[in-house]
Amino acid sequence: MSEEEARVYLGAINDSMSSPNMILDLRIPQNQKYQQVVLDEAVSRFLAGEIDKEATVAAVEEGWNELNEEIGKDEQLKLYKATIGAK
Repeated sequence: MSEEEARVYLGAINDSMSSPNMILDLRIPQNQKYQQVVLDEAVSRFLAGEIDKEATVAAVEEGWNELNEEIGKDEQLKLYKATIGAK
């Protein structure tokens, strides 16, 4: 990679990270289950026309609540707060 290519590449990363629309990954244990299992499945079913928007929201809420119970909501909150420097 040339110096110019590196400058452009790093500039693009900086622009992305500085954007007010930037969303970081959810910082809790097993976040992939929330996003890549529950959320993706519900959105895929919605986009396929299998369920409406209310059913999509309900499916995500139900799935996330089940994961909260399984993994432990209080422990997740403690670990998340630690990742953002909160008490």
